[in-house]
Amino acid sequence: MIRLSKPVQILEWGIGTNTTNQRWEEIAKGRLSGKPKTVAGLTSLVIEVEGSLNRKNENNEYVKVMQQGEGMTPHSTAWGEVAMGTIKSVDNQSGKTMVTVEVTAATKYSK
Repeated sequence: MIRLSKPVQILEWGIGTNTTNQRWEEIAKGRLSGKPKTVAGLTSLVIEVEGSLNRKNENNEYVKVMQQGEGMTPHSTAWGEVAMGTIKSVDNQSGKTMVTVEVTAATKYSK
């Protein structure tokens, strides 16, 4: 479940040739901006990123959205996956980077 009040991390699949250098790597941290919007089964998450995206693998648009104590790590300090989707857009608005991630799987969210 996605918690609207918790910070999020965005991870991308690293570019590499084996399992030691091809793994999920953090590219940004931030907060959800507003409620997710669902249209025809496609949920759009808008994430306000602290700083900018640090992408290394421009060939792959798939990302994971992680939150602390969520996903398969309930009541923990570990970060757990709450959604997986593709980057739809990256916008710079008044000094803030807004990343829109489209999630095709069913998603639940709460405060």
